[in-house]
Amino acid sequence: MKNVTREIVKDLLPLYVAGEASEDSRAVVEEWLRGDPELARLATALRVDESAPPEGALSPPGGQAALATTKALLRRRSWLLAMALLSTGLPLSFVFDKHGLRFFMLRDAPLAASAIWIAAVGLWIGFAVLARRLRVTGL
Repeated sequence: MKNVTREIVKDLLPLYVAGEASEDSRAVVEEWLRGDPELARLATALRVDESAPPEGALSPPGGQAALATTKALLRRRSWLLAMALLSTGLPLSFVFDKHGLRFFMLRDAPLAASAIWIAAVGLWIGFAVLARRLRVTGL
């Protein structure tokens, strides 16, 4: 016990309280606990705290719910990007023939093209907001 310091015993306390310390370690810790009331109080506090879940720990259902939510957000981000690209490019669809370059929607339905571009702006804003929300998770 000469080489065992109080700090070493403090390091062994979590293992001792959890019942995972070796027999020799358990004997050393118990000897120190008999002679040091402060260490004994610390061991008692560790026993009480052991029954409570660690702070910030997710229960398995909570972790699975967070994973499912993140997957849903990633799918929504993909769909928003696809729809934003489609609605941005659709009014610009064209053909090049003997009459030259003709934009179908801009020539034949300018109001519809404007409405689609307004929808595209909304989709791009939605995509940016969702991407920012996912950036917090590192995705």
